[in-house]
Amino acid sequence: MSYKTWHDFDSWEQVTGDNKKGQNYEERYLKELGTYYGLNINEDRFNPQDKGSQETFDPDDVFLKETLRRANNDYDFRRAQEAARLSAGDVKYQFGDKKWSEMTDDEREGLKREEHMANKEAEMIPSPRFANVPSSISNLENFFNANKFMKDTYVEEGLDDKEWKGNFGKASQRAAVKDYYVDLDANSSKSSPDTDEPESTTPLSDEYAQKGAPLSDEAQQAQDLLSEHVNSIKDGSFNDSWRRKPSTAGTSSANDSYARKQPDTQVNNAMSGIHIDNVGQKRNQTNQMIEDSFREKMYGGANSA
Repeated sequence: MSYKTWHDFDSWEQVTGDNKKGQNYEERYLKELGTYYGLNINEDRFNPQDKGSQETFDPDDVFLKETLRRANNDYDFRRAQEAARLSAGDVKYQFGDKKWSEMTDDEREGLKREEHMANKEAEMIPSPRFANVPSSISNLENFFNANKFMKDTYVEEGLDDKEWKGNFGKASQRAAVKDYYVDLDANSSKSSPDTDEPESTTPLSDEYAQKGAPLSDEAQQAQDLLSEHVNSIKDGSFNDSWRRKPSTAGTSSANDSYARKQPDTQVNNAMSGIHIDNVGQKRNQTNQMIEDSFREKMYGGANSA
């Protein structure tokens, strides 16, 4: 007759329930778990020194403590449960409209008055979706629930077409569960409504601009300044670096702007006193000087043999 082992149960209570073999189930569970993490159940330190005594396996809980220590350092589980909680996000506190005195015993279960008050004030609480998943492994029940979380995810999400290996899964299977929740958290963070979206910076090209998108502050200021200048040019009131010449300056008419006359005035001033023949003569003299200097350096003078 074969005995049922811990992995045949759906809850830890079933493993340690009131039955004649309850303790046996728990011991088998502990031995299998410790072996998985590399411990040898036959070591003397885990067994009673008096082989004929009635002491059970691991009387000083040395095996248990070392097993839990190693289980608590299981990176794949710790990272998976952390990412799972983050991906679940926050939900509205369901008892936010109730006073502590108005809540039933069932509603208060697992909750303290101080926690209830804090939740009411915050209005939002972490999603209870993974409430049964332990944050650390401090006892055998914690690991039972932790491993159930890993196995159920692997099976229900169809992370591979291969069956869960043994009771704890292969290293690659546990890593696959961890990667699944890490990716899930990363995707939920990208679409988080709390993330501040940058203001629109509509590009200048209509090819890439989204129709009707608001301009950034800088682009809107530039657009307003451009519109102002265009309008001022059209109505003759443009007065940036070229100011309208005041009436005392002798404009021929009210619409004859000072800016319109400035280019001609500057050209005339620049050309004043310049004679075209003088320009040509100076150019020829300069060329001759350059040629003479070249001959002097190359041949020792223009008349040298």
